[in-house]
Amino acid sequence: MQNRKLSIQLQRLESLIKRSEEATAQNIELQSDWAKYICVLAAGLLENALKEVYIDFAKNNVSAPLASFVSSNPSWIRNPKTQRFMETAAAFSDVWKTELAVYVDDNGRGDAIDSIMVNRHLIAHGQYQDSRVSLAQVKEYLVKAIEVVDFIENQCTR
Repeated sequence: MQNRKLSIQLQRLESLIKRSEEATAQNIELQSDWAKYICVLAAGLLENALKEVYIDFAKNNVSAPLASFVSSNPSWIRNPKTQRFMETAAAFSDVWKTELAVYVDDNGRGDAIDSIMVNRHLIAHGQYQDSRVSLAQVKEYLVKAIEVVDFIENQCTR
């Protein structure tokens, strides 16, 4: 991950995952509670990532007024499921959208992003009993989601 803010956020999240695994090794119920919390944080990371990556791109590649517009208008990136990732890429380039579509369909990457966001929604809106996400699942989802963020960052630097 190239963006400094995002790298720090990811490092903190990975550290929390590690600590929670160690602290809850023998307690499945407690692991489930931590998984829910970490899932919400992972969703926040994805939301921030989508904003930060494209804002960085705009700041480095377009005029200052246009970059300012992109920076001040990220409200369209709330709760980004895979479809929102695609729409955002398309707003910058149809080629990027096409490439991203192929990438997210491979290896369950899009499903991982959508799982994080669906579980975040359930948890944040008091339906946490309907979220059966485990710590192992959140870790797997996060790895795949970060692959997508890295892919988008690479698109923006070519």
